[in-house]
Amino acid sequence: MTIASLRKGFPQLFGDGLGIIDAGAREGFHPLFQEMAPLLHLVGFEPDAQECQRLQAQSQKQFDFRSVRYLPYALGAQDHEQALYLCQSPGASALSKPNRVFINRFPNPTRYDLAHTTPVVIRSLNALYREKMLPPCVDILKLDTQGSELNILTGATELLSQQVIAVEVEVLFARLYESQPFFRDVDAFLTTQGFSLFKLRRLEWVRRSFERMPHLSAGQLVFGDALYLRDPLNPELHWQPGNSRQIEALILIALSYDFHDFALELTTVSEYSRGLDVPNVQKAIHERSRRLRRGWKRYTALQYLMRLTKACFGLRGMHRPYELSWARTDNNFYSPLAPLVSR
Repeated sequence: MTIASLRKGFPQLFGDGLGIIDAGAREGFHPLFQEMAPLLHLVGFEPDAQECQRLQAQSQKQFDFRSVRYLPYALGAQDHEQALYLCQSPGASALSKPNRVFINRFPNPTRYDLAHTTPVVIRSLNALYREKMLPPCVDILKLDTQGSELNILTGATELLSQQVIAVEVEVLFARLYESQPFFRDVDAFLTTQGFSLFKLRRLEWVRRSFERMPHLSAGQLVFGDALYLRDPLNPELHWQPGNSRQIEALILIALSYDFHDFALELTTVSEYSRGLDVPNVQKAIHERSRRLRRGWKRYTALQYLMRLTKACFGLRGMHRPYELSWARTDNNFYSPLAPLVSR
């Protein structure tokens, strides 16, 4: 979306901005939100102080945020200090030990080898919110912390009940760590908080016995990413927006994840569209959805054939318009040339 589209369709957000909490921010800010960067107040959490400084410098160069700040804390249910288990692969580090009995059955288990442990400060989002260390409005929680996501949510009940519109959270289906909740636990908690599951991306692991031919086996579902949104049209969730700003935020977030149908549906309900500039919001929705359709026209016959061949061999998805869309794809990646070692 252009700046003009954001200004016309979402005037309250253009004035106040949109707040995002990103916990487990080692890989940096996801380009999914790049088009909204001029509206965003971003607070990221990375307990590694050196990495925190790097992310701060990188983000200021990478995107034109309204504001951006990285804090050197881990998040949890309450304030305390705890050991962080640092693995050979930094992205596998967690607040509990890897479950090597399970992990050793899959390729490249050494990435979960423990390098050392270090004490880290754990803060709860409730406490940080009361201390005014977060944006004035927190609309999105993005959590990817290797099994501690439910603890973070438990420590963010004030934000969840008063402000948060969307939760993107990594969820686990197999025991990767010795002490961790599963998807069913996270789903049950967020349902009680009035959120609805809109998308579940999956990632499967193929065992070492098929390490050289992972595309020939289905693999076991190990973890994924779940997206939860507020849905005021679902009476079972008992959530109603407090003001038209929250409706603007819900629509814009839905657009960012390509839920154009849900965004458009919200503009057709008079109860929620009274405070909106409906023509300009609907124009922004249609303009953004047409972006995917235009993507197909960029293919030549040869490009289409090459992508179809790659998709058949598990090398890559074939639909270019969907590749950058969080909500349109699963993130499982099977390649006979590069066995699955993403974690």
